[in-house]
Amino acid sequence: MNLFERFVGFRYLLSKKKQTILSLTTWISVGGVATGVMALIIVISVMNGFGKDLRDKILGFKSHLLIESKEFLPFDYDPKLKEAIQKADPRIQEVTPYILSEMIIRQKSTVTGVLLKGVSPSFFKAPPPARKSALPPILLGQELASLLSVFKGDVVEILSPLETTGPFGVLPKTRKYQVRDLIATGVYEYDTKLAYVPLSQAQDFLEYGNKIDGFELKVSDIYASSKVQKNLKTIPVLSSFEVRDWQELNKNLLSALKLEKMAMIIILSFIILVAALNIMTTLTRLVLEKKREISILKAMGAQRIQILKIFLFQGLWIGMSGIVLGLVGGIGMCVVFQKFQLIRLPDIYYNTSVPVNMEVIHLVVIGAIAFGISLFSSFYPAWRASRLDPLEGIRY
Repeated sequence: MNLFERFVGFRYLLSKKKQTILSLTTWISVGGVATGVMALIIVISVMNGFGKDLRDKILGFKSHLLIESKEFLPFDYDPKLKEAIQKADPRIQEVTPYILSEMIIRQKSTVTGVLLKGVSPSFFKAPPPARKSALPPILLGQELASLLSVFKGDVVEILSPLETTGPFGVLPKTRKYQVRDLIATGVYEYDTKLAYVPLSQAQDFLEYGNKIDGFELKVSDIYASSKVQKNLKTIPVLSSFEVRDWQELNKNLLSALKLEKMAMIIILSFIILVAALNIMTTLTRLVLEKKREISILKAMGAQRIQILKIFLFQGLWIGMSGIVLGLVGGIGMCVVFQKFQLIRLPDIYYNTSVPVNMEVIHLVVIGAIAFGISLFSSFYPAWRASRLDPLEGIRY
């Protein structure tokens, strides 16, 4: 676009009464685009923040990859198998055997279901409680401990589905444990259901002997877990085992987060679409108002392409102004949320404030979409102005 086209296009956006300020309809159109862009940036950044926070909490406490038998049955623990897994890929940092079984936990009159997990003794880093006991240690999630009304040093009883014969007949097998510490993973379903005991204790209690349920793996780069998974599947000794990475293990949760984000993007995109319709309406009305001026320009030698560019410039100016204001406002609000934590969350959330995670690619995509919609909404009024008959405009 040359200087003439930009000059005329901008003059048409000014108020009729005061040719030094923008008209009210122009401000409304700019504000509509800015509001849509800002809302999209804030909502997507907040949802990214919640997703990243949840992912970090899950991966900070759970394994990145899981190796189990294809029948999902216990198998004999073999140190050579563990060594082969460790050497399969340099990104594998840790390989630990585990046992996981559904149990019942009881504390006085309170009874609830629990997933008892046998883990490496190194997991029990907390010092023993002041009330020392000969009982084996157990770690409980904070929510589970709250439900049972137990604290560090208290004793709980685990009931196994296995049966034992006593003087009063067949009874469920039970064992008492002393609470070594309470764990807060930040994921409610884990903190209400999981209890951890040393692997040897779980093997003894469940009468597993030397068997385990599988291996948990930690890798140096969580986003390379799928590549590590492929490497592991090529090892002959793992041909009878199932290897799953964290994305497969949390597929439902990740899919739900992705679907929720897409739904919010679609809903909020309607704000930009409404703003685009406003741009189209503004420019269409402007074409009707400037019918005589357009005809005079054509009579003076202005070509159709120049008229088209004049009104396209107006639409793009409105769109770009709204995009810039929306980007500045959206990024500014996100920075304020991050720094000052203005929005506090209820106690049911582990976060004290709304988490925010801005990604450059999302800012670029939002800006590009808004620009494309603005360009598209400007084309019809611009085309209509370029097709105007100069004689008709001058006559009326």
